[in-house]
Amino acid sequence: MKTIYKHIVFLIFLFISITKLSAQDRNVVWVHGFGDDKSSWEHYEAIFTQERQINSLRETYNTYKGIDYAAYKVINSVNVLGSDATNPRNIAVGHSMGGLMIRDVDRLTGTSKRFGGLITVATPNYGAPIANSLIAGSVVNAAANACNKLGAGPIAQLFSLPWNIIGNNISTNYICKLFIENNFIQDLQNTSTTKNDLRVGSSTINKINSHNTTIPRISIWAQENSPVHWRMLSSERSEGANDTELISTVNNVRGVYNFYYTYNITRSINTSWWNPLLSAMYLYRANRWKKGRDWIDNSESVWNSLIKTTRVETHTYSHWEYRCVYYWGDRVIDPNDCEWKWVLVTTTQYVTVNYPSDGLLPEYTQKLKGIPGGNIYRVLGANHLEVRDMSNCPRDNTKIKFNEIWTRPYWDFFHTEKR
Repeated sequence: MKTIYKHIVFLIFLFISITKLSAQDRNVVWVHGFGDDKSSWEHYEAIFTQERQINSLRETYNTYKGIDYAAYKVINSVNVLGSDATNPRNIAVGHSMGGLMIRDVDRLTGTSKRFGGLITVATPNYGAPIANSLIAGSVVNAAANACNKLGAGPIAQLFSLPWNIIGNNISTNYICKLFIENNFIQDLQNTSTTKNDLRVGSSTINKINSHNTTIPRISIWAQENSPVHWRMLSSERSEGANDTELISTVNNVRGVYNFYYTYNITRSINTSWWNPLLSAMYLYRANRWKKGRDWIDNSESVWNSLIKTTRVETHTYSHWEYRCVYYWGDRVIDPNDCEWKWVLVTTTQYVTVNYPSDGLLPEYTQKLKGIPGGNIYRVLGANHLEVRDMSNCPRDNTKIKFNEIWTRPYWDFFHTEKR
């Protein structure tokens, strides 16, 4: 019996030793997203190369020529590892389009796989709805509509706004143009990658998702706090350093619009008794300022409609009502001749519901289907750009999730031993 126990202990020790050995010096390839470069993963690559037993590889890939083209570039970069290029212990981490690129590498390499496991981060696995909105012209139209509404008040007032009280040298059309005149959206709008690959329903997306793979996969999705659009666009402006910059600016702008709205309403009321025409002019101006104020209040819903995080659901519910029930037979019954009784009434309503999002991609496209629930991680309080580097946030939730992944049990593929 003692001999059996000795063998069992030896086997356990051997298993742990082999697992630890295989976990050391894992090759991790950090792949950036659309329009980015190798610096986008610099923060976490530096942290985990120091903390974990991994060798990191970061390169810059041309993402403007499509997913397949970029995927082949990833393959070429991994080939510099020599004999380790096809090491089944290699891990790939891809942000945004980078997640599609590493999934495409898995599809293109057949049996000579470059990665034994994949981690997608804020990836449009089933297409980026914003790409469809750009192709349809919806983003441009939304920006034009916003400019019309935000410009109505200043035009009606017949003088320029004192924008210096708000700061940042903003002009009347500054806020509305943020919807379209930011680098990220401009890049998406002006490339064939958006039209041919990133849109929902593209043949490339369909090919990637129709590929059957058995390698371990993890899906990290980001969920931003409201207002998701100003936070995401703030990160775009400040390269991820501050996701609140635009929130305070927009709130100040709203304050100006509301002030002029209130001012003109007050003047309209005060002049109505002695000068109806002057009162009507103030009321006209007030309504124009209200257009801008209301647009600011509803701008997140406008943005959500562009990134397709809103859906209309049919909600049917039943409740009991005490009603007067009429019984019509062969005879005419007096309208007041009814029987009061409890009746089960079924009502159908259409309700608008918002999916969580990272400010650019809805939850439903970020989360990979067909993988265990334990392989899906959520990063709270991060937008699409910020999730790559949350070092300036009160809590680095991306780092926390990666640590959870790296410290999975010894026998798990994604475990990496600490030094």
